[in-house]
This record gives sequence, C-alpha cells and structure tokens, in this order.
Amino acid sequence: LEGTGPIYTYTDGTPNPPNQKIQDVLATEIRIDGQSINVPLERSAIRSYAEAITTPSGHKIWWPGTSGSGNMFCTGGPCVKVTAFLGPGQSMSYEYLVTISTKSYTWWSDVNEGVDPRIPGFSFGILEEHSGTYDDFEDRGSGERADDFTSMRLYNKNRPNYAIDATGASVIAAVTAIDSNLPEGNQNAFKFAKAAFDYIRENIVYYTDPGSGSAALSGPACLAAGQGDCDEQTNAFLSLLRAKGIPGWYVFGVLSSQSYTTWEAHAWGYIQLPMSTEWCNDNNIELDSCYVEASVDVTNNKWLLHTASALIEWIEQPDPNGDGTYINAYYQSLNYGDNDNDCYEKAYLDCRITRERVFALEGPVSYGGGKFPVYS
Repeated sequence: LEGTGPIYTYTDGTPNPPNQKIQDVLATEIRIDGQSINVPLERSAIRSYAEAITTPSGHKIWWPGTSGSGNMFCTGGPCVKVTAFLGPGQSMSYEYLVTISTKSYTWWSDVNEGVDPRIPGFSFGILEEHSGTYDDFEDRGSGERADDFTSMRLYNKNRPNYAIDATGASVIAAVTAIDSNLPEGNQNAFKFAKAAFDYIRENIVYYTDPGSGSAALSGPACLAAGQGDCDEQTNAFLSLLRAKGIPGWYVFGVLSSQSYTTWEAHAWGYIQLPMSTEWCNDNNIELDSCYVEASVDVTNNKWLLHTASALIEWIEQPDPNGDGTYINAYYQSLNYGDNDNDCYEKAYLDCRITRERVFALEGPVSYGGGKFPVYS
C-alpha cells in the first residue's frame, strides 16, 4: 500500500517482492479568491501559520504538519489548512484539486470465488486454506496492528456512544450467529472475517439519511436497525472483527461510479489477516512478514479488493491516546470562531457555519493501464 518495503521477506535468499503502491498523489492545488496555490507533496515542506499565504480577501492557507497541537496544526497526518473570514450571511468557496494515479489491487487469490488473475496482487494474495489463527496476529508485523486496532470500544468523541463497540448486545448476538455457521471451535481468522463480511452483506440494507446532521450509527445500532450507510456498516463490520481480536481500521475517501461521472464521500475498512505458520515455513517466508493488510468495503461487496474507483483521502493511524482523537479530527474538520464575541448574547443562533463538499472530475480520465471488470 505505501509503496515501500517488500510484500514478504524470504528466508532462503529468494528476492523479496516489492510492495506496490495502489494510489499516488501527483499534484495538489488550491484555487481560492482568484488565486491558484500549488501545495508541495513532500512531508518535509512545512508552511506554518506565521508563513500562511493570505488572499486578497484575507483568507489564509498553510500546511503545518503534525509537529504541534491545536487548530494551527494537522492531526493524524499531513493536511492543508484554510482559514476564511466571513461576515453575517456571507459565504465563500474554494477548490481543492488533486491529481491522482490509482489502480485496482487484490489481496485474495481464489479463482473459484471469481477473483480475476489479471488484477495486480493476485500472485501474492491469501487463500483461506493457507490462512492463520487468531493467535498468529502477535507474530505478524511485530504485533503492531493487534496492539493498535483491536480495542473492544473506540471513538465516542462528539457522539452519544462508541462507533466501534464489540461489547454491544447486537454485536454479541451477531458473533454467536456467525460462529454457529463455522466449524465448532473455529480459530481461523480468515473464516470468521469473511463470514462477518457475508453477514453484513446479507443482514444490513444500505440506507442513508442525507442532511440528518446526526452522528453515524454505531456498530451495535447499525446491526440492531438492519440498515446503515457506508460509515455505519463499517462500524458494524469492525465491531464484529474486534470481538475476535482481528485488527481492523478505517479508511475514508471518495467513491466514483464506474464511468467516473458520479462522486460521493465514502468510508470502508482495512484488516490484517495472517497466513498460517505452516504455510509460511513451507514457503520460506519470515513469519513477521507473512500476512496481508487488505481493503474491505462491505457496502460495495469488495472483499480484500481495492478498485481504482475508490480514492483514499485518509487511512486511520494509530491513535496515541487510544480514544479516537485522530478519527474525530477527520470527522470534525470544520472549526469556527466569533471575532466580535457576540454569539453568547444571541444564543449562538447566528453563529452556525455550514459546509457543503462537492466532488467532481476535472478533465478526462486516462486509462493508461487498461481497464477490466473486477466485481459484479
């Protein structure tokens, strides 16, 4: 995913296969107040608030990095900050343009399940019969994903409950139902994760209430309601995984139609799955590298599959506080203040700021690598 390091590390001198980058940001530009501002891609290219670019209308743009805390810095990863100064009833708009190279990729190699061998990644994907157990996570990737992304409950900031909650009654009931259809005493992580994916597909109807303004349903609430949007179904799926100690984390971005004419904000997940110790040893692969970290999109029936129509904006990073601070920063990215301090006197009624995000394609799509169907 990151384009660095090998997929596996071999112990017998076999050359290690390089990881493949599934998305590459080629350029970033902001158009605001009649100006076009190119944002450098290097993480070391920091522009502090004191060095912010000021537009003719007084708006400020900067990209401060994560070396500090508070609204003047980024939280959970690199970002671009925009401060707009508006009077009563005023509005403004700006464009954030990103040029991206992206491709499809699979972490699953089961042709019997319809996986197309032409999809990049097929040769190094996982098969159920080669997969490992719940206990194997501690011996894969130095156990970091197990440490960072298996807490039973996560993210209750600015919410009435935890978004991920493996202790909820509806989650426990769903886990029991899933286990009842697996071999007795099942310890295979792949079997449970795929069964949980199928359970969501079969029992949760896609539903969204645009403009409701309320927090996304938690995993337990989504399962209990039998319906949910992409965020809510991902909450449900990750809640099921964490009930078994399977690492799972969020991905946020934008999803297009297959023709790239319709776009919408989207959320899905990443999971870690180990290959079995026996298979790793038989194939001379170092245990610590013998696993996959793969994309799972339950609302779009994409199991261990990334498609070029899904553009990644942010992948959840390990939260140093373990309380969902980074996730909250993504969801609550709009902050506002009152320069003349009269909001309290007016009971805050005129201080509400709303934001509308519109996604669109500028220019043609280049299919330099060809195209083929990857899901039904």
